[in-house]
Amino acid sequence: MPAGRMRTRSVLTKAAVATTVAALAFTASISASGAEPQVDLLSARPGPTGTTFWDVHEQPPEEAEPGDIHWVQPRADAPSGARGWNVVYVSEIQPGVKKYVSGEIYVPEGRSSAQRDVVLWNHETTGLPDSCAPSRRSLVEGDRSRVPAIRALLDQGHIVAMSDYPGQALPGPSHYMVGQVNARASLDVLRAVRNLPELNASNRFVQYGWSQGGQTTMHVESIARTYAPELEGLGSALIAPAVRIRELTLNSMRNPELAGYVIATLPGIKAAHPQLRYSDFLTGEAVEQLPVLADGCFDIWDSASSLRDPYQPGAMSPDGAWWKALTAVDDFRPAGSMPFAIYQGSADTTTPVELTSRERTALCQAGSEVDYHEFGGLDHESVVPEAAEQFPDWAADRFSGEPAPSNCPQS
Repeated sequence: MPAGRMRTRSVLTKAAVATTVAALAFTASISASGAEPQVDLLSARPGPTGTTFWDVHEQPPEEAEPGDIHWVQPRADAPSGARGWNVVYVSEIQPGVKKYVSGEIYVPEGRSSAQRDVVLWNHETTGLPDSCAPSRRSLVEGDRSRVPAIRALLDQGHIVAMSDYPGQALPGPSHYMVGQVNARASLDVLRAVRNLPELNASNRFVQYGWSQGGQTTMHVESIARTYAPELEGLGSALIAPAVRIRELTLNSMRNPELAGYVIATLPGIKAAHPQLRYSDFLTGEAVEQLPVLADGCFDIWDSASSLRDPYQPGAMSPDGAWWKALTAVDDFRPAGSMPFAIYQGSADTTTPVELTSRERTALCQAGSEVDYHEFGGLDHESVVPEAAEQFPDWAADRFSGEPAPSNCPQS
């Protein structure tokens, strides 16, 4: 989902991916104090420097396993007291379909004799061009990190990992808003973390996601026990979650300012359902907007907002191909395997309260403890700092085994 119709261009900055020859040599190093050795990924294959790191056109070998690591690359923008890397790894994005996917891993400085638990971040809408992918951007944007609460989570001693999702940063189509595909990639980045023995990662994780990342988070919880049974999910948090793409599309079609979101969604759904035709959903003037998706991360939101008649009359007919495809993406149920925290703004028009309330009900009915927080007057973006303030303590309690709070309505 669009993060408040952000107009900031998500461009690849030198600071985001700066590397040095010495760093790529992966030689053992000592922390600034000289007291303890830093974590160096001596077991990993260093990738090339600069933007060519993401120039991966080949397919994984047939014998590759989900989570196998292709390349790693040091980042220069990790929070103080931490180290970070970009990673290209293998994901089985659909049954029998393996692709290379990129992501990021951050870890506190210094080796740990005890296993470190992992926090999985599932990112929001970033725009479809590869240059907009999170790993190609600086960790700090403006006056805040693009990963909410990452410093607090690292200070707690956790590894923080995240996937770009398939088709972002690397060649190939983005599966934007196709929840299970992105969830598989997120679970596989946890496997990649465990394939780096220097990190000493446990099999336990807590996850959280904002907007599109809320959809990913819900799908991770739904499939984790069957797709990655070796991992132990202890909790999930949703921040203004964009979960059911059919209802979200219907909501956005009623709001002219969200026409860009609707148009941006269609290529992702078509990536999962190639038989779909844009002309069955969009009028001619809206089809002409599709090339704008390649021009900038959020240009489409400005460009499409002036469209007078973007949708075909039968675009969302219940017997139409697009309706059926969107319904197929939404065809999943919570597993009831983890407790949840939900952070929602009452003034959010992008992911309205009533849609988030449906997910709360579904989670409660599945048997999850759900701690729901609604913030008066906050919208799709302004709720994020509130969630970032509360989530680290909630995550720490999940790792320590504290009973999960719940305010599920009494049945």
